[in-house]
Amino acid sequence: MIRKQARHALAAVTVVLAFASGPSSVAQTPEQEKAWEADRERASAIEKAKAEQLARERAARKADPMAWVRTLDPMTSGGWEFRSVATDGSWAIFSSTHQLKRSGQIVTVWMRHEYAEAQTGDAGPYLSAVEKAQYDCKKEQTRSLMVIYYSANNIQGNEQTEEAEGKNTPWNAVVPGTREESNFVWACAQGRGAGAR
Repeated sequence: MIRKQARHALAAVTVVLAFASGPSSVAQTPEQEKAWEADRERASAIEKAKAEQLARERAARKADPMAWVRTLDPMTSGGWEFRSVATDGSWAIFSSTHQLKRSGQIVTVWMRHEYAEAQTGDAGPYLSAVEKAQYDCKKEQTRSLMVIYYSANNIQGNEQTEEAEGKNTPWNAVVPGTREESNFVWACAQGRGAGAR
């Protein structure tokens, strides 16, 4: 037993000595230090340039939000119509009358959300999303039945779908003055024109 403990103690001392004398063998050479510092400086310069470019793009979108919207494909063959754009040009919304359905006071429509900068979702970053939304025109409520996220604008690129549980999906109040209220007003007006389907 004592021999076994002595061997363990000797092994521990050897490890400690190896670490104590090791820094000279693990340390960077002056050439490595210079190369790594140069790499850090290059990476920092690249990040700074990206941040400056992003700031210029944001300023341009804020000055003329519709300039960015005009770069998007209107996709009129899918019935998509432009609805609104953020005052800073960070997002735009389109709606479609294709597959619009009305059942009593409930209107179901497709909404398309486009983003100037990648958004973060559970499945990764996305620039575009389509949402199958329902609006209760009498109770002034909304809920999302399905959302499909796309990695590129104009509903292109890799996609990830989130689907709700239908009738078990909770309703949310439509808050006055929000883009959701604008979508609600449009959908209910379209639903009145659509009649029962």
